[in-house]
Amino acid sequence: EVKPYIFHMSWTSNKDNKLLFLQQMGEWWVKDLCLEKSRSEIYESATEDAADAPSDLVQACCSAEPMFQCHFRDKPSMVPCKGSPPIDANKPSWW
Repeated sequence: EVKPYIFHMSWTSNKDNKLLFLQQMGEWWVKDLCLEKSRSEIYESATEDAADAPSDLVQACCSAEPMFQCHFRDKPSMVPCKGSPPIDANKPSWW
């Protein structure tokens, strides 16, 4: 069963930080292959890496699992990111 929802992050400085925070919270599902690319660029990249071209953009771009990555120890995260630097100076781990 699909349960779509909308999550808006208005407190970030810029689009780059939004991506980092979404990755860290386990709420990013888009493969790097598809970031900031047109449909034709995505298909060209996918066919270079795989024998078969993807049948659609969902197959090419969407991950079945979140594209999690730690970035900052002092911000919310899916798992502890204690080994990552803080984004705000002298802040302790969020965990």
